[in-house]
Amino acid sequence: MAGSNKYAIHSDFAKIPSVNLRFSPLIVAILNAISRLVRFFQKRRFDLTVTPHVIESGTGQAVDVKVLTPHNIKPNAPALVYYHGGGFALTYAAVHLKSAERYANEAGCIVVFVCYRLAMKHPFPAGFDDCYAALQWVADNAAELGIDRERVAVGGDSAGGALAAGVAQKCRDESLLPLRGQLLIYPVLDSRCVTPSAQEFTDVPLWNAVSNRRMWDMYLRSVDRQSPPAYAAPGLGDATGLPATYIETAEFDPLRDEALNYGKALRDSGNDPVMNETLGTIHGYDGVGDSEIAKASMTQRIAFLRSVFA
Repeated sequence: MAGSNKYAIHSDFAKIPSVNLRFSPLIVAILNAISRLVRFFQKRRFDLTVTPHVIESGTGQAVDVKVLTPHNIKPNAPALVYYHGGGFALTYAAVHLKSAERYANEAGCIVVFVCYRLAMKHPFPAGFDDCYAALQWVADNAAELGIDRERVAVGGDSAGGALAAGVAQKCRDESLLPLRGQLLIYPVLDSRCVTPSAQEFTDVPLWNAVSNRRMWDMYLRSVDRQSPPAYAAPGLGDATGLPATYIETAEFDPLRDEALNYGKALRDSGNDPVMNETLGTIHGYDGVGDSEIAKASMTQRIAFLRSVFA
């Protein structure tokens, strides 16, 4: 039985096919070329200033970041440092920029959008190092950027959620700055792929358990993903002392249970995460922008950002 018929997936997402993604250089190169082409023809919908910067990673590599600043925002504004998804290997899609624009305009913050190195050529920790370097850059240059250093959050979707959660943990460990929040949208968190959802959902639309295992083998190809290094799989890391957290899950997503487990670990550590457990959904469901479920989730994300920046 096809995955979309086997599960009670909402009609907004049921026709999306199931794909077993192979992380080969050719396939990833083709997908990235398509994303770049779509981005080229995608017009921004909101009134923003987008300023490109090139910063230096901890290993001396150049990292591109985009600073999205709403017009007429007051000085000393809050900021969201955002890491896009894409299985650690794919470049950002047009939908990532659209979401970043909404966070900036509707949450009233500056968004620092990080174009980290991708894992087909640069496995862990390269991309993660870039992501942490971007937060360090914000901390060091907050005044020049018009950012309130005391009101900074991190966020990301899917693989970007792993990067955001890992950055939050390292930020705590190194006392870099007092993060206000972490926005984790159907995040990648557990490299072992042992949860029920990570084993059962082999045929769900868009992103399934087979692709998920292949992703981890690609991202952590130089280490044992059953015993990952610090910050690589943040669902296995220390959940104490972390900022206010928003966790969004999709019902028919192999990543669902690891996100729920992380929510429990945060609660056990005295945190009180906002849990948005969407129903009838699949990984990346918010790509269907006219879905009422996706619209409701965006509203909750923005409400969370407003609350932690207040």
